Amino acid sequence: MEYDVICWDDINSAVEEITRQIIDTGITYEVIYALPRGGLVPAVMLSHRLDVPLVLNMEEVWRLKVKHKNALIVDDIADTGETLKYFIEQNFDVATLFVREHTSKIKPKYSYKNINHDNWLLFPWETRSTSK
Repeated sequence: MEYDVICWDDINSAVEEITRQIIDTGITYEVIYALPRGGLVPAVMLSHRLDVPLVLNMEEVWRLKVKHKNALIVDDIADTGETLKYFIEQNFDVATLFVREHTSKIKPKYSYKNINHDNWLLFPWETRSTSK
């Protein structure tokens, strides 16, 4: 398997770009929900930059949705899109650092970079032995 190593500078650039995109839309989010594992670090970073609370409980996200409040769903990559497809179908806004254009079934509202290869993206919070 071939790897593309993503460094912390890449993550900071990605989160800054997504923050700018969100601010440019004028949309206010009540909470940010992190998909477990890959979405946690970028969601925490977005939470700090946007001053929006991070929640780890989907029940809170649904409670706000019933009240017609906005929740942002965050993950590291839209690879096949299967994990995020449900959220898109439920009309949640989704942010991912990367989108694998040639395999993802979804297009997040916010993203940093599109990729068109099958190399494994090795994020700073992963190791080669834990990323398979």
